[in-house]
Amino acid sequence: FSALIHDVDHQGVPNAQLCKEDSPDAVHYNFKSVAEQNSIDIGFELLMEPCYSNLRSCIYRSQNEFRQFRQLIVNTVMATDIVDKELGALRRKRWETAFAKTDNDGQQECNSSKGDGTACKDDTNRKATIVIEHLIQASDVAHTMQHWHVYLKWNERFFQECMYAYKDGRAETNPVDGWYKGEIGFFDFYIIPLAKK
Repeated sequence: FSALIHDVDHQGVPNAQLCKEDSPDAVHYNFKSVAEQNSIDIGFELLMEPCYSNLRSCIYRSQNEFRQFRQLIVNTVMATDIVDKELGALRRKRWETAFAKTDNDGQQECNSSKGDGTACKDDTNRKATIVIEHLIQASDVAHTMQHWHVYLKWNERFFQECMYAYKDGRAETNPVDGWYKGEIGFFDFYIIPLAKK
């Protein structure tokens, strides 16, 4: 579901531009992860339509399951905002929390004062959520990890999107300037580290 909705109603410009323009969405979402929050709201608005009642009953059967599902969707779609440094830092901290503590055998420690397995379940859920967040990040840029022709196709489309924004006065720099260097930097500082995770 996250993969289906994560770019719904994307305006062809980054969040920074939407904020700079004081767009209605930017104002509504307090200038924070504007496109992502908008996609989440639209996606859930669509999911709640009566025609999707059978789908909803397959996804969740209780209010608690709905809350868990919604939180997972929010986390994963928000993970596609790779520019927000604060969100990135929170994700890195969650990754470290989920995978750093191990016992002598390299197994995750599950300490619970109640002895009811709550800590183990929380640890498992934390790991699952952070892994899913990284998977959607990888799928969001999967064209960079596929056949050369696929990469060229998607890169050309993204370039055209950036060019349209520039010609419409919604981007300050011509994408021609520094495109090659930008792509190399994207691989070096985002794609390769993400793939290594």
